[in-house]
Amino acid sequence: MDEFGMIVEGVLFTDKNMAQKACHEAENIQYVRSKLDMQNPRMVLEMYRRLLSEHVFETVVGLMYLKELQNYLLTSPELVGEELEAIQLPLSFTGKAMQEETIEWYAQNLEEIKQRERTASYMKRRAEEKTEQSQKRLRFSLMFCLFLALVAVGIGVIAMTGSQPNIINYENKIIDKYETWEMDLEKREEELKKQQKEMGIIP
Repeated sequence: MDEFGMIVEGVLFTDKNMAQKACHEAENIQYVRSKLDMQNPRMVLEMYRRLLSEHVFETVVGLMYLKELQNYLLTSPELVGEELEAIQLPLSFTGKAMQEETIEWYAQNLEEIKQRERTASYMKRRAEEKTEQSQKRLRFSLMFCLFLALVAVGIGVIAMTGSQPNIINYENKIIDKYETWEMDLEKREEELKKQQKEMGIIP
């Protein structure tokens, strides 16, 4: 009689009942994935705790998904300091067959899990670096704008209060100087007429 073997989600099951449970769990995982908002860490935490408390998963397939959720929660900045319940192995894992399947699964998927963790950690660091760079650029822009505003105010004050003609007060300075020349000219004309009268040149 041929030995039973069935692969579910990359895991080889040699027990028919466990293979059927794994298929059922894979369907449940797909349903949960479709409903779970992975951008909401609090919602993921609530689902993780519910799946643990209700002992929904009994096979490596389900435990793999729980571990995926746990890794996500451990790397979420919003949940720093939040206590996470450990994943408890079901009683069925004490059997020799299940131990062999668990060891085989870890041998096949350990590197993939580590790679996902490294990717999540890298993406988190990149997001933090981008946020820090954006804040630095914003601070620099604000300081530069403030500097330009102060320079503009300073130039305006100097232009309005300076004694030398410039592009801002040029017209006023020229008008004032012209009026001064005109008054000086009229004064000289009056003095000249007065002298001419005294000399009898004009009646």
